[in-house]
Amino acid sequence: MREKCSGVSAGVGMGKVLRVEDVVLDISKRRTDDINLEKKRFAEAVEEFCENTDQMAERLKGIGAGRESNILEVQAIMMRDESLRPEIEKRIERGISAEFAVSEICDKYIGLFAASPSELLRTRACDINDVKQRLLGILLGVKRCDIREAVTGTVLAAKEFSPAMLSEIVPGSVTGIVAERGGENSHSAILARSLELPAVFNVPGLMARIENGEEMIIDGTSGEIIFQPDEAVRQEFT
Repeated sequence: MREKCSGVSAGVGMGKVLRVEDVVLDISKRRTDDINLEKKRFAEAVEEFCENTDQMAERLKGIGAGRESNILEVQAIMMRDESLRPEIEKRIERGISAEFAVSEICDKYIGLFAASPSELLRTRACDINDVKQRLLGILLGVKRCDIREAVTGTVLAAKEFSPAMLSEIVPGSVTGIVAERGGENSHSAILARSLELPAVFNVPGLMARIENGEEMIIDGTSGEIIFQPDEAVRQEFT
């Protein structure tokens, strides 16, 4: 089956699908009597987040995407200085868990930016969601799919890619990326082009329609996707 979507990074990618699933995190409002403990947990999570983000930025520099590494460096700055961090700390001081404070404050800004008519500000919503997901993963001890384990000839599929996710790609292992959401000027699209990684975004219901190991061809120039191509179709792209 062929489908036309949004090509955001030129080139053809062919291979077996690896689904990069959203991590399901149960964040319920939990009150705490030990505010100092929650502040300590949050501070330690921020430190780990920043260290991980710095390492991701260095990996991008190492594969020739030094300018795009700034996207990740900004995320670390958001948590190191007077940006998201003080608001989250204030919520913790009112007696709620670090996880809920992170979720609540990040969701506030995700909603504001996502509703903006400006594509640039909508891109910020994706960045803050990535910060949120990675911080919560650290606090809860939950790990997402390790993209670094992708074998040669993999097409990565996700609801939406973040720069942090793409920084984990081992050069030569991934032939292309495909996602349900993402704009041509999104940070993930910019990074895909810098890495010369074919990419097609805005594929309706993608994750409900594919399974790990299925064959897929994506054409980032035309925006075309071929689900489970037969041999004749594969020959067209080789």
